[in-house]
Amino acid sequence: MELRDLKVLNWRGARTPGIAGAEAGSGLDYFPIDTCQRRVAVCNGTAMLALLRREFPDDGALESYEGADAYAFLLRFAAGLESKLVAETEIFGQIKTAWRAFCERGTPLGCHLSSWIQLLFQDAKEIRSQHLSKLGSASYGSQVRRLLGDQAGGGPTLLVGAGQLAQSVGPWLPGSELWLWNRTHERALELSRELAKRDPARPVRVIEAGAEAELTAWRGARNVIVCVPADAAQDAVRVAAWNERADRGGRVIHLGLGAEGCAPWNTLSELVSLGALFEMLQTQSEQRRRQFERAGRACQEKALLRSLGASSSHPHSWEDLAAFDSL
Repeated sequence: MELRDLKVLNWRGARTPGIAGAEAGSGLDYFPIDTCQRRVAVCNGTAMLALLRREFPDDGALESYEGADAYAFLLRFAAGLESKLVAETEIFGQIKTAWRAFCERGTPLGCHLSSWIQLLFQDAKEIRSQHLSKLGSASYGSQVRRLLGDQAGGGPTLLVGAGQLAQSVGPWLPGSELWLWNRTHERALELSRELAKRDPARPVRVIEAGAEAELTAWRGARNVIVCVPADAAQDAVRVAAWNERADRGGRVIHLGLGAEGCAPWNTLSELVSLGALFEMLQTQSEQRRRQFERAGRACQEKALLRSLGASSSHPHSWEDLAAFDSL
């Protein structure tokens, strides 16, 4: 597969069950990457790209990239430069996990893409090492830890959810004890085992499955970190349980809510939503901004070099320099 045949669709929108499961029943051979912020689809050739467009909403949020531009986008994506939390580190692991899952399907595209994906991982690591390594921690977990601050030591912290977001946040949560609740109890147990491997001395308690056990935990927790989407059926009782606590301190950090929030969460003065977290992080330092710009240019340069030859260290002629006039 040549780089000019690489095609990418990037849909910036909230995931829906129909879109998340599109590849399962469509019969189209493409590499899907789902995150909480977007859905990316990678395919081979113009004809497949045209078919693949039909699998996404026609809502103006769909972007298309081809050839070197597609590779540059994937590189920015893997380096965290396309994330709302710029330079966050979790996205690289999510892409690698998605790639492993896609390879298990054994489709022709997996073979065609393999060499390019390996180059992508190599280039993303190089970009992060050269341009983003001295930014300090850029992860959802580190930001949550900063928000909790000294409050974390006042009692248990309840983590609701056990998916990818909870797995990335869990190791960062301070406090006297960490409580884990998930609708599927086994998933919560798996998360507790992973956390125990990282910090065997950290007290972790897995709350029993079921709505009532969860609400009891809400009434006893000092802080709650929610890593599941808003739930119209359950959110009202969660807020009510939080308000029933004897100790009215603490904070609720809901990583499933956008900047606008939603009822009944907006009634909590101590609420921080994912959208609000993004807004706080908009106040990046000038040094960070310059580093992000340099990293973005480096992504474009890498993509142009890859379009001139598979190896970015491959010697090129003077004529090739014209490709960099637009940078």
